[in-house]
Amino acid sequence: MMTDNDELTDFERRRKLIEGIVFAPDEFIEKIYDDYGKSILSSAGGALGAAAGIAVGGPVGGIVGGVVGKKTAGKLVLENGPFISTEGPSAVGAYPHLHRVGNLIFVSGIGPRKPVTNEIPGGPIKDESGNPLDYDIRAQTRSVIDNIRIILEEYGSSLEKVVDVYSMLVDMDRDFAGYNEVYAEYFSEIMPSRTTCSVSALPTPIAVELKVIAKV
Repeated sequence: MMTDNDELTDFERRRKLIEGIVFAPDEFIEKIYDDYGKSILSSAGGALGAAAGIAVGGPVGGIVGGVVGKKTAGKLVLENGPFISTEGPSAVGAYPHLHRVGNLIFVSGIGPRKPVTNEIPGGPIKDESGNPLDYDIRAQTRSVIDNIRIILEEYGSSLEKVVDVYSMLVDMDRDFAGYNEVYAEYFSEIMPSRTTCSVSALPTPIAVELKVIAKV
């Protein structure tokens, strides 16, 4: 007796297999971790993603491979230690995007610079000569939080798991109201603890930077 699966082409069977991995429940991925142990590093997610992409082949394979890689990486990277995001803004020093200790994730101070281009949404606060420029604190704050979201989600966490926020503003009097307004859009229901401090400067010409602690 022929089944529906027997009527599929080899390509369709491979694609169905990969889709099963992509949409597998978290318990399935956690079982892989339990079976293979903590020796699996962050590269495991990428390796499985690459294998999935090759199995499917073509442009679709590239997309599927990326999804599989991210899904597994977030579940398999359970070691304590540093993690460098492939999608977050580049660091300006010798530090990771986040460092895990136990069930907590400590995210380094993150600014509004866009990944790859280093563009500052809302504009920089000064030009290359140090002359002050007008800028949009709301756009900068929104970009900061989006950058943190990208980093957390790549690791397998999310903004909803943030438990503490430390915010730094270069101009408290000018920018607090706008920063506070955008912050509320993201965190008014999550309600992490928060500290907002005024600083004299940040390493790049930005007005705001956030450092967060999140649960795994």
